[in-house]
Amino acid sequence: MKKSLLAALIAATLCIPAVASADDETDMATIPCKEFLSAGESEMGLMLTWIDGYMSARSDNTMMSKAWMEKLGAHMASFCSSNPGKTIMDAMNAVPSN
Repeated sequence: MKKSLLAALIAATLCIPAVASADDETDMATIPCKEFLSAGESEMGLMLTWIDGYMSARSDNTMMSKAWMEKLGAHMASFCSSNPGKTIMDAMNAVPSN
């Protein structure tokens, strides 16, 4: 179990530089949809996880499910494909309520 947790932490840490800018910080509110769409699989997964966490904090919902993450990913891809100049925050704010 500890080895699995350590491996997951290392994998997550390796993904962070892909999202972080040169100064090691990224304002997630400014990431354009076109950048989200061109992200690699691990980078996109990291962004989706951040989006889920942000939305969960706003809604006080601590549940996470595979179905929700698939729905979120599909929404983000659809919204961003139609609105490449918008930000991922715009896409996130347009997620339909359950």
